Amino acid sequence: MTEIETDVLVLGGGPAGIWAALSAAADGARVVVADKGRCAGGGPAVDGIRPLWNTPSGPAREDAVRQALRHSGGLGDPLWMRRVLDETHDRARDLERWGYRFPVSRRAAAPAGARLDGARYLRLLRRRLRLSGVLILDHHPALQLLVDASDAVAGACGVYPGERYRSWTVRAGAVVMATGGCAFRSAAVGTEAATGDGLLMAAEAGARLSGMEFAGAYGIAVAHTAAGPIDRSALALHPVLRTAPLFDESGAALPGHRSAALVALAAGKRVFAEPTGLLSATRERLTRIGLLDATGRIPIRAVLEGTVRGSGGIAQAGPDCAATVPGLYVAGDVADRQAVSGAAGGASGRHAAWAIASGVWAGRGAAARVRERGVPARAFPVPGAGLAARSMVDPRAVIGLVQEHTLPLRRSYLRSAGSLRDSIGELDLIWPGARLDLGGRGPDLVRAREAAAMLAVARWSAHSALVRAESRGLHHRTDHPALSPQWRTRLFVEGLDDILVERERPAAAPSTTRWSPAVRQPDRSGVARPDLTPVDPVPM
Repeated sequence: MTEIETDVLVLGGGPAGIWAALSAAADGARVVVADKGRCAGGGPAVDGIRPLWNTPSGPAREDAVRQALRHSGGLGDPLWMRRVLDETHDRARDLERWGYRFPVSRRAAAPAGARLDGARYLRLLRRRLRLSGVLILDHHPALQLLVDASDAVAGACGVYPGERYRSWTVRAGAVVMATGGCAFRSAAVGTEAATGDGLLMAAEAGARLSGMEFAGAYGIAVAHTAAGPIDRSALALHPVLRTAPLFDESGAALPGHRSAALVALAAGKRVFAEPTGLLSATRERLTRIGLLDATGRIPIRAVLEGTVRGSGGIAQAGPDCAATVPGLYVAGDVADRQAVSGAAGGASGRHAAWAIASGVWAGRGAAARVRERGVPARAFPVPGAGLAARSMVDPRAVIGLVQEHTLPLRRSYLRSAGSLRDSIGELDLIWPGARLDLGGRGPDLVRAREAAAMLAVARWSAHSALVRAESRGLHHRTDHPALSPQWRTRLFVEGLDDILVERERPAAAPSTTRWSPAVRQPDRSGVARPDLTPVDPVPM
């Protein structure tokens, strides 16, 4: 067993986790980063050149905030948006000072520093970790959080590969959860490790989640890559798919682009993109390898991106991205991003900016907590699902059932009370067995925890979606197709065996910020919690 003591432990080695580690280290904390794979070596940010929400201060920034608010479904917060833009702009300057050169956009109107080359960006961040003295634990999946005698989060434990899988334990004064969201093993680009592990670990420690009904984010991809990994040629077409005109099998144009295409695909129709501006040599090569059909069109499919591009995650109790459990901080896709993305998900580079800003804030908050409270002398693992010594349930069977109720467009994109009750009934039914009988040793234990996490995320999403009786942003109810003013509020969900969904109570007076419009006195854990109104149970 490897045992380490540190000030701040960061779980997850994507952009959010790395920025959290750099921020905590800059504040003088000893930092350890533990990643499920290779730190800075995977995730949605690695491949391609992606936009970054980095508008300089002035009228253009206010226009960007107003546009984001229009697309947020009424759940965005302009103060949080401005905070993110301020932080991102400052950190973009750091990147340039460290030697990063932002790709130049072909559009003259695009603001400077608005795009990130994922591979170069992450390589630079990993080098900065090394220079900052951060200890990096590659291929060290975390399985459980640790808590001290006061139930504050105080580290984590997991396994690492070798001749035999062995255990590791890191005891820390604070933990930053940056493990990413959950895409339910849908084969979306960069989501191989996005199985919701951090969401489950946080919930087991008592954390609340919010926005889980907005987990039905779908992307569009080249159809022929559905059965295998996405090759480089198909990946190069993703920017084309974002802007190319879309048509159904009859040749009718699909206005509204992605949403209209998803509705057509849900109805069983074939959908095609017609790329424009491709060089003849490029078109011939893409046709030769099967990415274009005989008419020069690209057949497309829908790919569930879940909470990775959605806006739900672990709820925060303050501006430093502290979770509702003391000692735990959240950053990136694992966190609730409704204040920035609202109900619409992470478009226009907002999630890339959120990864930077939330990472910096969470790292600072964690370092400040350690300066105040130190590192506990003892810590104990939090009991969790899927940790049995021997597995009596095949994780593949659990994952298969979860995917039946999440991947199809008729389950996660076009919802109804009937389909949601059907999903809840089946997913809740298998939870007790999965919680107690999933397990194993070494890699089998990791797979068991992933299956339990995906099942838990699917249950939270379905329960939250059933309660929100309207259509807003990524949440589409065929039986409640209208936007309802009374649902311009957040839903919180918690629990494992018994799931409780609560509705945020509107503030009595206008508030300057919406992340905590009405706050109770701190509970026994010492964390102030939003004022909530229980939702009446929905008949099953």
